[in-house]
Amino acid sequence: MNNLCLLTNLTSADVAAWAQAVVGSIAIVVGAYFVVWQVRRGRLQECEREATELLGLARLLVHLRDGAIEARLEKRKLERWPYGHPAEPATRFLELVEAILRVPFENVHGDAAFEALLNARRVAKEIRPLVGPEPELNVNPNFQSTFEEYVKLIDQQIEILRKEAQALLQGKRTIYSVENKSEVGSKNAA
Repeated sequence: MNNLCLLTNLTSADVAAWAQAVVGSIAIVVGAYFVVWQVRRGRLQECEREATELLGLARLLVHLRDGAIEARLEKRKLERWPYGHPAEPATRFLELVEAILRVPFENVHGDAAFEALLNARRVAKEIRPLVGPEPELNVNPNFQSTFEEYVKLIDQQIEILRKEAQALLQGKRTIYSVENKSEVGSKNAA
């Protein structure tokens, strides 16, 4: 009998079988870990890409809001840039509106971004008369309160987009994820 170990009665064939079993088990565990790591890495990269898109849309909405506020303030001035001049705030606002209207819905992923884009388009269309180049020296309080409500809506959308992006970057579930929507639906049903 060929004993390799003094404390056991294992033959060289037994030792080889044990070594093969141990090495095979380690290889399976390492392979499984590698697959899990790759899936997680892919998921994180997808979340980063989506977060970048959300933050980009949020930046566009920030510019829309700021352009609307600037154009609204310009309506109260007696001395203004001529309409159509690149420095005239209403002209810049209309350029932002056109940029928002040109964003194709096919490129918008996720409910938060889709809702933000729909609201931005609606606000951009409805707010045009309130920020246009025509002078408005005696500001109607109803117009001003309506304008402020539109600005609040855009601010809410910006906040939602930023929260969604932050959650994605942290690897957490987002407000608009499928899991959270079903939880909200079941709470509302109860």
